Formats: sequence, C-alpha cells, structure tokens
Amino acid sequence: MTLLAVPLVAMALVAVSLGTAQSTRVAPGGEASRLAPVSAAAPPVRLAPDPPAEVLERLPVSRAALELPVYTSDVLEASADEFAQSGGRLFETVEVTNQSPLIQGPLRVEYTLDAELTREVFDVLRRGRVALGHVILMDPATGRVLSYASTDVEAFPPTRVYPAASLVKVITAAAALEIDRETAELPCRFVGSPYRLTQSRIDPPKNGRTVSLRRALATSNNQCFAQLAVHAIGRPSLVSAIESFGWLSSPAPAHPPGEVEESEDRYELGRLGCGLGGCRITPLHAAQLATILAHGERIAPRWVERITDVHGRELPLPATAAPRRVMSTELAAEMREMLVDTTRRGTARSAFRTRRGNPRLGEVQVAGKTGSLSGRNPEGRYEWFVGVAPAEEPRIAIAVVMVQSDLWWRTASQIAGDVLDRVFCKKRECREEYVQRFIGDSPEGLGVGAPPVVPAKLAVQSESAR
Repeated sequence: MTLLAVPLVAMALVAVSLGTAQSTRVAPGGEASRLAPVSAAAPPVRLAPDPPAEVLERLPVSRAALELPVYTSDVLEASADEFAQSGGRLFETVEVTNQSPLIQGPLRVEYTLDAELTREVFDVLRRGRVALGHVILMDPATGRVLSYASTDVEAFPPTRVYPAASLVKVITAAAALEIDRETAELPCRFVGSPYRLTQSRIDPPKNGRTVSLRRALATSNNQCFAQLAVHAIGRPSLVSAIESFGWLSSPAPAHPPGEVEESEDRYELGRLGCGLGGCRITPLHAAQLATILAHGERIAPRWVERITDVHGRELPLPATAAPRRVMSTELAAEMREMLVDTTRRGTARSAFRTRRGNPRLGEVQVAGKTGSLSGRNPEGRYEWFVGVAPAEEPRIAIAVVMVQSDLWWRTASQIAGDVLDRVFCKKRECREEYVQRFIGDSPEGLGVGAPPVVPAKLAVQSESAR
C-alpha cells in the first residue's frame, strides 16, 4: 500500500486549524513536558488499495485489442476513426467482479502496448495466414511489453507452457562457455544428419564432420549440443542455468513457471541440452530470453502502465523486480555475435534476405535463434524465433511461436522478419533509429548500465565434465 499524497496547501490549513489544540506528556522523570500542538481528532489517512489480481492478470492480446481506445496526451477517448490515425498506448475501462469496498470502480487500465505497433503485428499475422501464433515485442532496457498479439487465445492460450525446442541451445551454449570454455570451443565432431540424435551420438565419434560452436548454433546442430550438455555441463549445471534464465519461475502475472522433466539418463540430458525434449516454457519466457541477450540481464516483463479508479485515484502497482544479472555483458555480446549467423547464413537466412539475396533490413543486423519441435495440445509443429535488433546495441526484443499444420504459408522466422521490417523500415528504407518511435526514451537506471544484483558470471553450478 502507498499513502495518498496530501496537497501542501491542505496540510498548511490543517496545521493552522490545529494551532490551539495542545496536549501534555509525562516525561520519564515524572515531570510534565509541553509538546508541539496535535489534533485530538486528526482525520484518518486514506490508503490507496492494491488493484485486484484479475486486473493485473488481464492481458489484451487477441484481435479485440485493436478495438480498444488509445491513450495520448491530447486524446483520452478516441473514436474508431481517431484510433486509426493516432498513436499512443492502448487502454480500457474494466469492471471488477469482486470489488473491495476500498476500490471505486470501474477501473481505467493503461497498458504499455503500443497501438500502432499492435496494428502492424496483427496485419503481419493476417497476411501470413497464421491460425495459431503469438508475437511479443519488448523493450529490453525496461521490460515494457510493446506488443503482445495472439491469433486464437482459446485454441492456443498465451499463458500455457509449450515445447521450448532449440531455444534451449542458447542456454546450453552460454553455460558451456561459462563452465568449460576450453571444451566448448573445441570443434564438434558428428556423423550423419546434424539433427538426428541417437544414444551413441551423444558421445563424439572417432571420425566425422566437424563444425565450430558458432556454426553449430547457427545451424541448430542437435548432436553438438547434446555432446556439450553431457560432456561440458552436466545435468545439475544445465538445470541451474535454465533456472537462472528465469524459465523455472513465473515471468509475469497469470503466466505459469516453465517445466524441466526429471531424469538422470545421459541420453535424456543430451535431448534436454539440444532441445529435443524435456523443457516447456510460455511465449513470455521466450521473450525474456531475448531480452537477456541484449545486456545479460533478466528484466521483468510488464504490460500494465497505470491503473486509476473512477475518481482518478491511481492504484499502486506491485513492485517490479530489479534487473537480475544472468551473464556478463561480454558474454552476452559474444552470444549475439554468434547468433547473427542464424539470420545471415543459418536456419533463418531466407527470412532475413530478399529474393535477390540482399539483407532484408539493410544495415540493421538481427541476432536470433530458431526452434522447431512437434507437440500436442494443440497438435502440430511448434516453430519459434527469438531475437534482438540491432545486434550491436539491441533496442527491441522479439519472440514468435506458431503451431504449424500440414498446410502453412509462413515460418516463425519469416513472421519475425516481417514484423521487424515494420519496426525498422519505412518506404523501403531501413534505419536503426526508426525503432525509436515505438520505444521512446528509456528511463535511467534500467537496462544498460544498471547495477547487477548478482555476480556477473552465469549463475550455474559447476560440475566436472563427464
């Protein structure tokens, strides 16, 4: 709870009106002492109540969000025509079902969601004929969710855990470089298809093809990352790293923690390390992974900017967790440099190239990671893309997850490319500064330069290589 601010003028009037009222107090020695004037019947201090949980958990992510009014400095209640031409943040008036006597509803909830960007994202999803998909855009410096678009919240809820697939490889690579850099930087040797993993292939073969860690990450080599998990990291350290990245805790209200299956089997450890199974996360966990790549800090996502009651009284929002250092800024920069190869010459190359083979976003480079794995509920192939851009100095983080059936039109990385094109490009010209119209100026003390609250090294338990 927070105390309501009392205007200075009102405080002065109260002091004057109470000037004649006095009281005495007996000092410890038994002698009465005169105290400063106090009121015999001081008015009670009014406390602003906490907003109901149902309001904090409210997440306008469906296409119905496009019908919400827009908050700007000069337009508070926008009509449909004004909405189509104005920017600003989305807001809505919410009736509270279980009102506290202290709360005067309905409540006005202002979101961090950018109206223009939300329209652009839904347009990309419509053009891509995406039936089941989520797209999240975040400011990696502040944790503000700039857009959170879902095509079908009933069939594909945004607040449920799904197979994390090869996104795990980002954590595996970071943990290996922190725990056993010498082993991690050795060329990986594998046989057959890099995507096929068997019991025997979790151990390096005597003969076969070799690739660097950078190339293995860009091409999402399952054998290489299974070997890293087994021989350079170990299960306790890998699970500790997954926990450090926030995947085993709730990322935000209404979102459950991620899941890691328990197993002591070496083959299952290899599958976990390469993303073939054993880990499930929400789409918001994936977006948080992208923000960690920006500066090495885990930023708490938030999409509620302000809540006021019917009298305009602002209700206190829960305290936002301080940024938590997951890995050093140097390791984060190294990871981004490697992940640029995903969009240059790796699994997302076609999504970030024009038909003539030129970079789609011009000089704006994207550091990203793809993932793909079959799953159920809903049934289909789960495709992921997470990334940050520009790769050198990230200003925006993106996460895309889609469930593909036998018939599909766009991949997750292509949808991400389409969205980032709307962010960084105008009239076929792409420039880094165009992102500024969506993120504005980041407050001081967040993001770059924020003091770490845990040591700069990746928070994992060391274990001797097996």
